[in-house]
Order: sequence, then C-alpha cells, then structure tokens
Amino acid sequence: ALYVNDDLDDLALPRVFSWQRTANSAAPKPKLVVLGSGWGSMSLIRKLDLDHVDLTVVSPRPFFFYTPLLAGTATGTISQENICESVRKSIVKGSGSSSGRYIQASCSGVNFTKKTVTCRMEGEGEEVQVPYDKLVIAVGAAPATFGIKGVEENAMFLKEVEHGVQVRSRVLGLIEKASSLSSLGGSQQEIDRLLHFVVVGGGPTGTELCGELSDLIQKDVAASFPDIAKRVRITLLEGLPRILNMFDKGLSDYAHTHLIERDVDVKTNVFVTEVEQKRAIIKHKGVNGSDSLDFGMLVWAAGITTRGLVRDLIQKIGNSQGQTSRRGLVVDEWLRVKGIEDVYAIGDCAFSGLPPTAQVASQQGKFLGRLFRDEFQRRQQDGDAAVLQQVIPAFSYNDKGKMAYIGGGEGVVEMKLGLGRKSDYEFWRAIHGAVGEPRLAGSSGFMLWRSVYFSMLLSMRNRLYIGMDWARTYLFGRDITAATLPDAKQQQQQQQNK
Repeated sequence: ALYVNDDLDDLALPRVFSWQRTANSAAPKPKLVVLGSGWGSMSLIRKLDLDHVDLTVVSPRPFFFYTPLLAGTATGTISQENICESVRKSIVKGSGSSSGRYIQASCSGVNFTKKTVTCRMEGEGEEVQVPYDKLVIAVGAAPATFGIKGVEENAMFLKEVEHGVQVRSRVLGLIEKASSLSSLGGSQQEIDRLLHFVVVGGGPTGTELCGELSDLIQKDVAASFPDIAKRVRITLLEGLPRILNMFDKGLSDYAHTHLIERDVDVKTNVFVTEVEQKRAIIKHKGVNGSDSLDFGMLVWAAGITTRGLVRDLIQKIGNSQGQTSRRGLVVDEWLRVKGIEDVYAIGDCAFSGLPPTAQVASQQGKFLGRLFRDEFQRRQQDGDAAVLQQVIPAFSYNDKGKMAYIGGGEGVVEMKLGLGRKSDYEFWRAIHGAVGEPRLAGSSGFMLWRSVYFSMLLSMRNRLYIGMDWARTYLFGRDITAATLPDAKQQQQQQQNK
C-alpha cells in the first residue's frame, strides 16, 4: 500500500541519511502555517520533518475525514467516526520541539505584508494573529447552489461528516413517520411524499449516495418495514446528458442502467430551478414549461464553489497580479499563489487546471510537503535558504483513474496506467495490451473500489474499524434506529454560512 500510494517515505527509518539529520537547535525554525485539515493538508503534513519546521495547522475541524466513504455514513454502512483521523495524531509527537500545534479556528484574513493570518476562534468571536514564513492555503470548497432559490433553506448537503449523519437521521426519521401514518390510516399522498428521496447531481457523490440508499431500502428497510420499502422512491437528477460524465461513456451507461434496475429513477438533462420546503421545480432541457417533484428529502450534490476566504484573497491580490479565475487561487507549476510571495494553495481552493478531486489534492500535498521538507532541512543544516523550485521538477499530476460505487455490490472503475512509463499495474498491460486503459464494471469493479480505498486509509486504526464495519454490515445489516438530531437542517445552514 505504501508503494502504490507513493508513501514509502512515511516509513520511520534510522536517522542516518542526510535528509534525516537532527536540526541545528541554534537556528530558528521557519514558521509554516497550514490552513485546513483535508486531503491536501494531511498529505502535506505527513511528509514534513518536524525537527526542521515550526508547524501550525489552523482549521475549524480538528480531524481529517475520508471523503470517498462519506456516502456510506449516510446509510449506516460504516460509522462516521471511523472515517475520521485526528489532526493532532499527525503533528503532536510529545512535548518536545519536534511537535506541531493545532488551532481550532477559522481563518478570516491574511496580511501578506506583515505575514500574519487572522484566525477567529470557534464560538468565541475572539481573533488571534498567527505569524508565518510560509503559508499553505488548503481550505477546500463549499457546495455550489448556483443562486437557485430555496436550495440553502430546504435542501440537505453531503460535503462534511455531519452532513452524512444528518442525512441518515432524516431518511430513517421519514421512514418511521411514514410507517406511523400508514398504521393510523393517514394520507396516502403524504406517505408517498415522505418516502420520496431526491438527489441532485449525477457525479460520484450523488451516484454513490443513490447506490447506498438503494442498498439500505432493499436490504434493511425491507426487512423491518416490508410494506413501506415497496413505496420508497429514489430519484437522481442530472443536468448533463449522462451521469458520471467524467467517466468513459460505457461505464456511465452501465451505471445508469444498473441504478434503474435497482429502482432508482435517473433523470438526465434536467435542471432544478427552485427548491421549496416540500417540492422541487424542475425543467427539462429543450422542453417548454416546468414540472414539480414532491419530496421528503432532497440532497444537493451538484458541485462546489469557492469559500468566502478564497474569494476575498483573490480580490485582495488582484487580477493584475495573476488572479484571473473565480474558481480558485491561481497557482504556478510549484503551487505558489501568483502575485504574492511565500504563499501556496492546494486542493479545491487552488486553480491549477486540474479537477477538484481528492486525488489531485493528495498528490499536491505530498509534492509540497517534500519540497518544504528538503528546503527546511537544507536551511537548518547549511544556513542556506535554497530556492529548490529552481532545481527540482515542477508538480506533475499522475492520474490513476476514477471509481464509484453504484449499489448492489457493484462498482465502475476506470484505471489510468501511465502509458510510456513503468506501471505499478503491469499485469493489466499483459491482459489489456498497450492501447487503451482497463475498465471494470460490476462486482469486480466493486472489489477493486473497496481494495483501493481501503489501502488509502491513513492509519491502521481506520483500516481495522472500517473492515469491522463492512463485516458487521454484511453479517447483521445496517442499524435502522432513527437517531434524533435536533435542528439538523439549521446546523447545515450554519455550516454553509461559515
């Protein structure tokens, strides 16, 4: 797993190599501030040598969570705490000088002249200034509502861990309510509305959520609510001509057909124009007029947009200094923010011409972590702040492919094997030849999906508990107890407004 995931340098080797020498205690450590605790941040942090850097991580969220398995937490396939990893475990190495520090706060601004970051403590409103020598902005992105009326007020999201918990609570609560109404002879129309789950966005998040929901309904709900399970409807809305548009068309079509076979109503070329409390107004491409869909729950998974901090920094640096995109902070080949010194951006908040995926953010974080590690070690050992960007290759993205779970123990996988170089997957070359890339669909795709994501979990603890969750779900099913989370929708709205 370490070799395939490019993590061999995570091994704790004896300190006999040049890049592992102890820092000169008389020399001050450069101050590195990292904003965020997502894929880019954690991948960067794990490559640093804390003997040579004064690290501060600032994030309102004190943990990293494994986003590819988020949809599974929305149905109880896995427990939400088991996809999380504490930030402190990666940066606190005891009470010595080789530890970093974590500050639970939101960044509200950056003074590029004084090299300070303004942080607002959560719930207190108190602001503190954190100095830096180098700053990495990795704050991710927020769900995009495209200004559509009613989305923020009436839709649920699936972007954070708490969203998965809230979606699960909502689904099970609606099922319990519909069952109670049915037992009491309530309105059949209202029961049908409560049992209609709408997902907007046919990308990997929306598609995987539909697959997970179909598993929950057909296996676990059917066992305890047999009459109710037959009435549950799942609808997937996508504005483009096909779902999983970034995949090969054959895989996209396979996923479309498979979801339909699992009783998911897939509607493409459909746009949501308004979301009311109990219904969505939709418009079909090329068709005059509009239709409405009554729903019990609508989950919005239709894309991402920049956070307020990133928009403010883009405006502050200015178009004339190279910040010409509204999709993120424009960076150069070494992930330096254009127009400002000693500031870097990675992940979804950076505009580098690459897709906003966990795979991109992870590779960018590893690249930057190694760059800093070598630069800081040279500065500490030789007293020379060498500009390594001039002697090392620029960042190069290695696309390893895409994969998605589509329910019923099936998945779709499109692998990228890197033509023209020695591949980690030479056995695929022998099977598929040198032309084209291997594509898997069905149970084989699901097995590879699980294997790859299992190997990418950050710790043995995560692997142990996730493996136990999968075994528990397979043997005993999902827990269908309807947890009660007060003001769940209000909590989501507060999260979006941060």
